[in-house]
Amino acid sequence: TDTYATLDEARAIAGSRGWSLPAMDADAEIALRNGADYVDMQEQRFNGERLDSAQAMAWPRTGATYCDGREIADGAYPAELLRAQVAAAVEYGSGTDVRASTDGRTVASEAVSGAVSVSYFDNGQTGATITITKAMDALKPLLSGGCGSPLSFRVVRA
Repeated sequence: TDTYATLDEARAIAGSRGWSLPAMDADAEIALRNGADYVDMQEQRFNGERLDSAQAMAWPRTGATYCDGREIADGAYPAELLRAQVAAAVEYGSGTDVRASTDGRTVASEAVSGAVSVSYFDNGQTGATITITKAMDALKPLLSGGCGSPLSFRVVRA
């Protein structure tokens, strides 16, 4: 598959939080797929390992735990995962270019007189690639070190 939440589940999650997915089902499904891709970019930080090495997405997993040590049933899709996907889908569905293909810098001025000088608006930091805070907040319990301890880290068995 290419999504964790079904369209009906996603609309229910979004509605319960006052978020909006695109009205057209086809557009909402595209946003959901992009939301799942966004969540899967965190795979290296998830506990456990894929349930099946051939599966297309990061979940379901085996041996996964919450950052506080509670176990996640093998093959389960935690509510936090679904909420993160929907949060990301809302951003994608609203037209936000989350993973821009440029550095996003906009030139404010250039000068050429012996030496070249270039300046950028906002010091070149326009947020062309952004972090979806609502999605990352939802994922936090599923991530190694997500409970806030700077001493938490992921351990992988050889």
